[in-house]
Amino acid sequence: MNLKSVIGIVLIALVLVFTVQNLEIVQVRFLLWDVNMPRALMIFVVFLLGVSTGWLLRTVNRRR
Repeated sequence: MNLKSVIGIVLIALVLVFTVQNLEIVQVRFLLWDVNMPRALMIFVVFLLGVSTGWLLRTVNRRR
């Protein structure tokens, strides 16, 4: 096994442990929306929003 494979397996294991430990349902309120979802899913959605915002801002700055 090379180093990339080991790092990938460790990261997948950490994500699985994180997910199993954060299955509690939380209520998310935003403006008029009221959503119940697992905490791990909420954190993942917020992470994806942050990554996509960063990617969008980087793309806009490169065009200038």
